[in-house]
Amino acid sequence: MQDRRWPTYPPRNITLDAAVPPDDGGKGSVFVTDTAGQVYLDAMCGIGCLPLGHGHPDLADAVRDQMLRLTAAAGTLWTEPQQALVGEIVSRDPIPDGRVFLGNTGTEVNEAAIKLVLRATGRDVIIGFERAFHGRTLGSISLTANPAYRKPYVSTLGEPDDRFARLNVARASYGDLDSVGRLLEQYRDRVAAVFLEPVQGEAGIYPASREFLVGLRKLCSEHGALLGADEIQCGSGRTGRFAAWSTIVGDDPTLAPDVSWYAKALGGGFPIGACVTRAELAEHMVKGSHGSTFGGNPVACAAALATLRIMDAEDLMAKAGAQLETLRAIARESPHPRVAELRGLGSMIGIEITGKGDAPANPLGDLLQEEGMLVTVCSGKTVRWLLPYRCGEALLRDAWSRLCRGLDRLE
Repeated sequence: MQDRRWPTYPPRNITLDAAVPPDDGGKGSVFVTDTAGQVYLDAMCGIGCLPLGHGHPDLADAVRDQMLRLTAAAGTLWTEPQQALVGEIVSRDPIPDGRVFLGNTGTEVNEAAIKLVLRATGRDVIIGFERAFHGRTLGSISLTANPAYRKPYVSTLGEPDDRFARLNVARASYGDLDSVGRLLEQYRDRVAAVFLEPVQGEAGIYPASREFLVGLRKLCSEHGALLGADEIQCGSGRTGRFAAWSTIVGDDPTLAPDVSWYAKALGGGFPIGACVTRAELAEHMVKGSHGSTFGGNPVACAAALATLRIMDAEDLMAKAGAQLETLRAIARESPHPRVAELRGLGSMIGIEITGKGDAPANPLGDLLQEEGMLVTVCSGKTVRWLLPYRCGEALLRDAWSRLCRGLDRLE
């Protein structure tokens, strides 16, 4: 087949076709077939977009029903799914009495967060972190750590000023409060916010400690800067609570971030994003300061509402929260010498691989595909699993067996 898309992704040379019938008693499938009839255990799930698995009938019904009722509406108008979803998000997010901007993607709501903190503070610098990933639009890639993603688009502080745009982003070391403190002192009253992922995803699944997050809250408050939590990959229930921040820090509202944003799993596979902030900060986003034609689309909102309600009805967040510890028990029973570490939180799992060179895990993408499992390899060293939340011991044993067979084939 000729691929007429832009060559922005390395091809996997399979064409996915459909979910197989639900397995393990669930309503959404963890398995998919390609057009040749090969079955795969899907540990990629659209890069973490399928908390319910593929083809959950209740989610499909909700989308179909809304399509037949009301398909789109201008942002100046209210719809029932939109208002209901905003209420659900506010009730689950750690920010007290929140206000929500609805978008379509993670990078879009990250951009909304950038605009918000700049307008609300009148300052011009944002501190991000090494290894971070926040998206690929101009503002988001300025906060994304990999310099290759920014060329030739954006220069950040300390980089050559020879690109299309220059954005005032400084980078600290993840987990290192002193490095953040030094940047806050260096830029003083210019720092609008500190942005971070409570669990770094694209880097290879690195959870923040409670001490680090609470320390950031204290530093930001002392310096008049806002604190933003990127929950795009780690949020929407993946760590056992709606927000990974809540999983790590707890429910004390005085320790909550000022801004948080979600996408990926929020819509159960349907594109949607949400940015949450305190009411008084939201007031800075006056008419015309931001917008999105499809943001708050009634079909997307209906999908997200159905996803959250299915999570509640099937106790999926608790099941997601148990995945890593279940896998660790399986790995202790059947260890593999090439596995250096199991890292993560809940159903956000990173499996670090040892071997020769800087990228020993890279061949596993193809090897595990041959073993009937789809995975992502992060930074050349870590196999990432973002499984549906309902995956329990049986499916995790199956996935671990496939991984071990692939590891046995590594040189």
